[in-house]
Amino acid sequence: MLRVALGGLLIGLLALPAAAGEPSAAADRLLWCGSAFYWLSTDAYDSGNDAEGDEYGAWSDDLAARADMMLEAEGNDDVAITAMRDAYDSRVVDEMGKPGAKYDVTTCPDLVVSAAN
Repeated sequence: MLRVALGGLLIGLLALPAAAGEPSAAADRLLWCGSAFYWLSTDAYDSGNDAEGDEYGAWSDDLAARADMMLEAEGNDDVAITAMRDAYDSRVVDEMGKPGAKYDVTTCPDLVVSAAN
């Protein structure tokens, strides 16, 4: 009986939203991929590929807006959200395309496609 009670408690705790200042797994992926698209957009513009830059920029803006709404719902204020986004921008530019990166950037378009459906 104790195992059932502890299992129920653990499930309940896992269902709780992330504490303010710590993004949920869903917000984490939106932040990471949104930042990755920002950097890909910058690279595309620098290479003279404005169409690709525009596409990545739009994807970045979309994911960032969705992450912001999610982070706000998780109890973060504007200052905390801005700080998180800045931290992700710094981290992602160092991680992207390298072994050990938190996410594979090639899976990030799935977030955009799923939102469009």
